[in-house]
Amino acid sequence: MKNASCLDTTLPPIRFRHPGPPLYQQLADQLRQAILDKGLHPGEKLPTLQQMATLCGVARVTARQAVQLLVSEGYLEARQGRGTHVARQLPLRPCTSMRTSWSALVKRIEGASVELLAAAEVTACPLLTGEQKGLPAACYQYMKRVHIKDGVRFAFIDLYLDKDIYDLAPERFDATTVIPVMDELGVDVATARQILTIGIASPEAAHHLGIACGMPVAQVERFACDKSGKVVYAASMVHPGDRVRFEIDLVR
Repeated sequence: MKNASCLDTTLPPIRFRHPGPPLYQQLADQLRQAILDKGLHPGEKLPTLQQMATLCGVARVTARQAVQLLVSEGYLEARQGRGTHVARQLPLRPCTSMRTSWSALVKRIEGASVELLAAAEVTACPLLTGEQKGLPAACYQYMKRVHIKDGVRFAFIDLYLDKDIYDLAPERFDATTVIPVMDELGVDVATARQILTIGIASPEAAHHLGIACGMPVAQVERFACDKSGKVVYAASMVHPGDRVRFEIDLVR
């Protein structure tokens, strides 16, 4: 299947990955990004499905599936007899703001709901291997979970919490975001750091976040230590790349 490298002015260049997600998802992802980047403007009319299929080198049904997906998300509007246009009012995009202070982090994730996927008591935290992060606790409560806010699945997480802390409020830790509960319980957090890496979604992360496998994601490792240097909280989380905003104050 041959792809057009330079398309009609009403479409951005579309390039497909083989292997990769279904072609309609790849086409929808690139059209959505073009809308967000203002390459396609509000109110602008798109080619017909057949024209789009020819320009992109895909089947007509693939073009139709991509358009239907973007219509359902609110990025496109399709009306009988008028064709398909870029929506004049784009949907709001909930963003995860990557804060640089523990207190700001507490406020940001308050109110999020949790889908608990797996839990177990473990004696080791694999996130502490390699670069020194701190002293390990004797035992951790492991939790695999998805965080959801305003109906958006914004984080897929592998989390390790000092078992002594977990036992203070196990039902609360299972049901809601961990950091605000730690703050309410007065848990001693002397130091904390997080490491952000840009990557691509694994099949498991993509499944639980409802995104395409291979899509850009922000991978965050976060560690919190008490005054003795013991790691009381360690987490590895994946955020969809289009829902992350990183704000940094620059120091002169």
